[in-house]
Amino acid sequence: MTGYGTYPGSEKAEWLATTRRSLLSAIPSLAMAYALPTSAAAEANRPKLRVVSLNWAMSEMLYAMNLTPIAAAEIAGYERMVGYPPTPPDVIDLGFQINPNLELLSRIEPDLILIQSWQAAGRPILERFAPVESFTLYDRGKGDPIEAARGVALCLASLCGNPAVACDFLSRMDQSFADCAKRIAAKEQRPILLVQALSPTNLVVFTGGSLFDSAMRRIGLQNAWSKSPTLLWGSTQIGVDTLAAYPQACVVWIASPDGASSDALFRSDLWRQLPQAVNGQVRELPLIWGFGALPTAERFARLITATLAGSGE
Repeated sequence: MTGYGTYPGSEKAEWLATTRRSLLSAIPSLAMAYALPTSAAAEANRPKLRVVSLNWAMSEMLYAMNLTPIAAAEIAGYERMVGYPPTPPDVIDLGFQINPNLELLSRIEPDLILIQSWQAAGRPILERFAPVESFTLYDRGKGDPIEAARGVALCLASLCGNPAVACDFLSRMDQSFADCAKRIAAKEQRPILLVQALSPTNLVVFTGGSLFDSAMRRIGLQNAWSKSPTLLWGSTQIGVDTLAAYPQACVVWIASPDGASSDALFRSDLWRQLPQAVNGQVRELPLIWGFGALPTAERFARLITATLAGSGE
């Protein structure tokens, strides 16, 4: 996580810097969220700043904590690829994550702009409009994205002036993971090969350092793929025939955005001859954004639990 962009002579930049410095001391008070009545919690959730989210992962975290930004990037794409939590109806669409509508951004007059570190090239331009806060969830296949997302949730809630809401959010996420783990443990499970089609002959397999691997470990599932990732954000490109080297694994298939690659592969002789296909050890999941944040990880955990252990979402 990087620091704020400079915003010379701005009181809001000073306020944001003070908020960030005091975050650690504020975290113990987050426990008070448990005691907030519903009406008080709803009032507390209203952001005290005009926040703009130019990143889908940041958007889903804000929506999950009921911290509605004034504007967000690529709303239609978010709804198609992420979709959970849904975008509130009054959020303004600012266009692309890497190339937002700067004229509209200027008219909005935000107090704070949120990005991820992979968007850093555009930061100098964005800093002309407001202080910029950049977060890192994925570290080139290293680290734990869920743990990183937990820290981001605390920071986002504090930056929005509502630190207490993060405690309730994280508690709900932890409880959901625990419920999934209990159901997974009730039935013996095979190691998992988690894949998504890139083409009729090539797949991406999710490895250590990915959001999905982090979620699987939290609910007691073993990733059959133990090699280090070769792609960013915890994944490796493989040929379909590579799956044959893991006959004891269950292949869990995440739907592709277009669907065509998966359909073509499932009709191929190569696929039908795989040991997992022959033995009925293939499970399918709907499209899930593989590079999201904590709400996506929790949704994935519920979906894979429903598929493997027979429990509902």
